[in-house]
Amino acid sequence: MISLHSSTGPLIIRVLISVLLHNSDEKHKGEFLIMTHKGEEEEEEVGFNNRSFPHWDNLYANETSVGSLPWYNKSLDDDLEEYLHTVNLTKGRFLDLGTGPATQAIELSKLGFQVTATDISENAITRAKRMTKDIEFIVDNILDSKLREDSFDYIFDRGCFHVLKPSTRQRYVNQVSRLLRREGGLLFLKTFSAKEHYVAGCGPYRFSIDEIDSVFSDGFVRQSFRETVYQGTLDILPKALFVVLRKKA
Repeated sequence: MISLHSSTGPLIIRVLISVLLHNSDEKHKGEFLIMTHKGEEEEEEVGFNNRSFPHWDNLYANETSVGSLPWYNKSLDDDLEEYLHTVNLTKGRFLDLGTGPATQAIELSKLGFQVTATDISENAITRAKRMTKDIEFIVDNILDSKLREDSFDYIFDRGCFHVLKPSTRQRYVNQVSRLLRREGGLLFLKTFSAKEHYVAGCGPYRFSIDEIDSVFSDGFVRQSFRETVYQGTLDILPKALFVVLRKKA
């Protein structure tokens, strides 16, 4: 998972992911439990359109904790796997955007795809490079990507878009469009759903399918979507959207 880190706003906050446990309170079941601490490196005003997120590089500094991250999923994402099987996609160049634990990139490589995986976290990429030599792992920020134009047939985003600030979403759309091949490149997008319980200032942004359509309509045509869950380590999995978007010719 990747994000940008803001240094604006009057409230000094350090957000650390703490204990990943099931909360017995019905109102808060399945949420990410977080702790906020005063810090010197990150300042951000918390609100509906301005969330605080952990420093992603710190999350991958300790190997023993990676498997406990809320988004950790050793297997290929269920919704992506089903789509690939249904339409018989078996080859091509895949970008795993915000690779984090690198599990999705590894599983896509096992299926026969040529995979590049990026993350803003240097620790995540260093760790991933130790896991396999079959994938090109690159430190890269999607909002200012250095990857070459028209490089990929497919992009899988399982946690990048839904942590970006609203003001940066159009830059994201422009960049993923630039990276996909000119005709028919596919973006597989997984985000938290608007149906997932919202806690002020906490966790990823939630989206309805209408909001996804609005953000991506200039550069993409929606092929399909489904209401689903976000697989990971939480006892109750968050509600999610899985959207397949085709780049406009």
